[in-house]
Amino acid sequence: MVYLFTGMIIGGIIGLTVGSLAAAFKAAEKEIARLDKEVSDAHKQN
Repeated sequence: MVYLFTGMIIGGIIGLTVGSLAAAFKAAEKEIARLDKEVSDAHKQN
């Protein structure tokens, strides 16, 4: 039973880490797209 719970805890930590990295990557892609749009709009005004 100890191995079961240990494995569940380790698996949960790994799952949370991978999930949070994926979410951060997706948010970074959206932010990069927003900044690219903002920069191109700024260049159009000049």
